[in-house]
Amino acid sequence: MTARRRVLVEWLCVLLLAGGLGCAAALGGWLWRLDLSLQDWAQQHIQRQANADVLIVAIDDKSLAELGRWPWPRNLHAALIDKLSAAGARAVALDLMFAESEAQDPVLAAAMLRNGHVVLPVFQQQHDEQISGEMRPVAVLEHAAAALGHIQVELDPDGIARSVYLYEGWQGARHPQLALALWQLAGGHASTALPPVTQGWQRAGWLRIPFVGPPGSFAQVSYADVLSGRVPAAQLAGKLVLVGATALGLSDTVPVPTAALHRPMPGVEVHANVLTALAQDSGIAQAGTIWQALLSATSSLLLLLVLARSSARVGLLATLASCLALLLGSFLLLRIWPLWLGPSAALLACFIAYPLWSWRRLEATQRYLDRELLMLRDSVALPAKGGVDPLQQRLEIVRQATQASQEARRLVEDLLAHLPVGVLVLQPQGALRYANDKALALFDANDYESLLRKLHQLHWPPAIQTAAGTPLPPQTPLQAEVLLPSSTAVLASLSALQDSQGQRTGLVIGLADLSELRAAQQARDDTLRFVSHDLRAPLASLLSLIDEPAEDAAWLPRLRRHAQSALHLADELFRLSRIEAADPARFMLVDLHAICAEACDELWAQARDGHNALQLAASSEECLVLGSAELLRRALINLISNAIKYGAPGEPVDIRLTRVAGHWEASIRDHGPGIAEAERKLLFRRFGRLPGASARGIAGQGLGLVMVRTVAEKHGGSVRHEAAEGGGSCFILSLPARDTAEQGAAGPA
Repeated sequence: MTARRRVLVEWLCVLLLAGGLGCAAALGGWLWRLDLSLQDWAQQHIQRQANADVLIVAIDDKSLAELGRWPWPRNLHAALIDKLSAAGARAVALDLMFAESEAQDPVLAAAMLRNGHVVLPVFQQQHDEQISGEMRPVAVLEHAAAALGHIQVELDPDGIARSVYLYEGWQGARHPQLALALWQLAGGHASTALPPVTQGWQRAGWLRIPFVGPPGSFAQVSYADVLSGRVPAAQLAGKLVLVGATALGLSDTVPVPTAALHRPMPGVEVHANVLTALAQDSGIAQAGTIWQALLSATSSLLLLLVLARSSARVGLLATLASCLALLLGSFLLLRIWPLWLGPSAALLACFIAYPLWSWRRLEATQRYLDRELLMLRDSVALPAKGGVDPLQQRLEIVRQATQASQEARRLVEDLLAHLPVGVLVLQPQGALRYANDKALALFDANDYESLLRKLHQLHWPPAIQTAAGTPLPPQTPLQAEVLLPSSTAVLASLSALQDSQGQRTGLVIGLADLSELRAAQQARDDTLRFVSHDLRAPLASLLSLIDEPAEDAAWLPRLRRHAQSALHLADELFRLSRIEAADPARFMLVDLHAICAEACDELWAQARDGHNALQLAASSEECLVLGSAELLRRALINLISNAIKYGAPGEPVDIRLTRVAGHWEASIRDHGPGIAEAERKLLFRRFGRLPGASARGIAGQGLGLVMVRTVAEKHGGSVRHEAAEGGGSCFILSLPARDTAEQGAAGPA
């Protein structure tokens, strides 16, 4: 049997089993209790409006307190009927038994006749738990009543009252339900097919009650209030009045689906719910078992169609969605029509279908995995490990193979990620399959989409063929220099990827950044140019002075000055090379305040000669940074020395240490003429000197600020220039602040 046929056969078996069990549960009524519980829950959450024409006159605790203990004399009931008649009530139903004669029966009968729309109850008479007949009111009251109605309420097997029969009676008697009799007297109509007359108690016209809500949902007035006239006549006019007991221990209460906190509902309120259902023609229809079986079969079929084409997670979600749809559909049917279609059998079919199909799928998966695992173990030469549990053996093979695959993949990813060049892998259609961090950094891109967009903007040399802006895999590896959108020059190496059959499956592009090489070449050229210029001048002067007659000693100071200039330039270049080669891993915690003080002490003589006062102001806390004290001292000396040289004579130089947003900032301000806007672009450039400095006769080579910037960058900080208020310049050296607790983490000096 082929795999496709096996899957089809297993699918049909699962469908027959799940659908068959669902249909059997529906036809056999196995889950009736669950269906009733779901129906009760639905009724509790459906908002229905009580009939405004229905009014309950309650024999409550207040009435018992005012009128005395039960039973009351029947002249009180006669007085109540007269009150209701005078107020204009449409019809009255007395949910009270008058099975025994009393002297005041004629008074009550006369009041009933005057009203003309009074219904009295009939109920079953039982002997030894067997129905032996029916109990009617006494003859005089029965003849005075406009109609008789039975007050039987059906209890389901779980003891909950959910329905009534509209017609019941003994041996051919056909008494309408009390609410139905009242509704007919008020002008309503309701009919049902009656069974033929037989012996015993007969019932017809089953009605499942759509309860309005928990006990107390209908308008009620106290019996004593009506009798005493405390209830306005307008509140009674045109009402269908139900008179019955609601006092605790006196009323005939039954449990109902909407009972709040399991509080039973008085019988008179059950009749009010029946009357509302008759008036609104909204009795709950009950779908037959055939429809429940059809729903079960359809649900299992649709679910299995989804399960056959979905993953395990989607299948679980589909099963849960099916169950929710069944519950919601039943709820909506009950709310809108109302029609109750019990979903329990269909839910059972869905709950059975998912695990059965998952089991068969796992079996098929296990067979396939066993074959593949054996092939994998043989191909990778994994060591065979014994064990009693076959599942443990499979898991061990998978673990070993997964570990070997992960190690190989991790090795490749690490190699690509740590390459000093950018790596791009393109699919044959031009889609970007992989890019390492170096490639993203070269293109200044945050994701593959932006990188691919910038890749399409490149101008490739004619030797490289492109399609839609993307290079095509070359026949042989190629190299070409390309300028990126960020103006970075890179050396691009292109090579085609091939599968085992020799088909091209993609393109690999290696990108080597040429900016450092170009920068080094530019720095070398600049250095050679400036060094050749600046060293040739003093050296030529030295040669000319050497050639002068020895009798003239005036050339000695000039000889010293030119020699010192050449030596100072060599020292500056040497210091700059040392700074560029500094290793941040050897930095340690140092106090920036102390370094500033040392720099001021070293420049005290220079400041004195220029009549400049060095004013150092710092915070009271330790100014700790991670770095090299020697390099920081040299950077601060350069900045303070520049402030002395370029500042105004006699004016102070302000050095201030402040903490700003996790950084220590050393600001050095002079009170000189400042730096023109056009000349600021020369700052921090190698051999960049301001034209004003040369005009003022200030010596220098243009390397001091370059050294300061290099020191700042080596320490993870920065240096900037700001025009000072009131004139002058302010250079700010910003370095990341550190805490004393980090002393242990700092490396050696």
